[in-house]
Amino acid sequence: MKTVGGTLMGNHFHLAVVTPNGNLSEFMERLEGRYARYFNQRHQYIGHVFQGRFRHVCIETDVHLLTALCYLFMNPVTAGFADRLEDYKWSSYAAAAGYSPIPAYLSLEWLEALYPTLSLSDAQRRLRQLMSEPKPVAAYIEALELNVSADTINQVVRSYTGEQLNIASLPRMYRTALRPSIETLLEESGDDRASFIREARLTYGYRNAEIAIPLGLHPDTISRLFCDDRHRRMQADAPKEIATGVSARH
Repeated sequence: MKTVGGTLMGNHFHLAVVTPNGNLSEFMERLEGRYARYFNQRHQYIGHVFQGRFRHVCIETDVHLLTALCYLFMNPVTAGFADRLEDYKWSSYAAAAGYSPIPAYLSLEWLEALYPTLSLSDAQRRLRQLMSEPKPVAAYIEALELNVSADTINQVVRSYTGEQLNIASLPRMYRTALRPSIETLLEESGDDRASFIREARLTYGYRNAEIAIPLGLHPDTISRLFCDDRHRRMQADAPKEIATGVSARH
């Protein structure tokens, strides 16, 4: 098991790890169990320290990993815990980018894989430059002139941020990291206004007032449209047996 990145937030933490043995559950059980015992002994507490089971996202490619790490690194600044990524001491970014020594538990093989022709120090310099870009994943692909379309970049970013935000139920303030602009979401949704509103609200945490601006509508109208769409979807997903039974009683 190798740790390639991590960030500790106010009420949760993120870890990016690599394991060839498929033993993630065992690793998390040991990690959280040991920390919980230490925490309770130190503070004289009794009971659970962590709420519920951990949640995970499977990372499949180097670009997917870069997306995940950018998201991890950006969380503290997005949440207002620090002004600069390197200033937040509860993140592995400072070590990964060369601002501080690399701890023994942290592997930077991923960084060397992203820049295979560079030394580690040069790769760290590239990482610092990359993280100063408004869209670091796209900037990485463009700098290396990889044959990847803009649509593919958006799909990769969305596959991580969308899934991560949905399964982890993170606070709204963390959702701004890496999320596409409201104009981009509207353009990609085409004529499907309901899909645009649903994705903007649920996946990326945009407020009704923010969604209303590009549509030229009132925020209350956005709320009504969202509720109407949810009602239609719930009716469409209802078991047919129930509908048949109700009909039979009339």
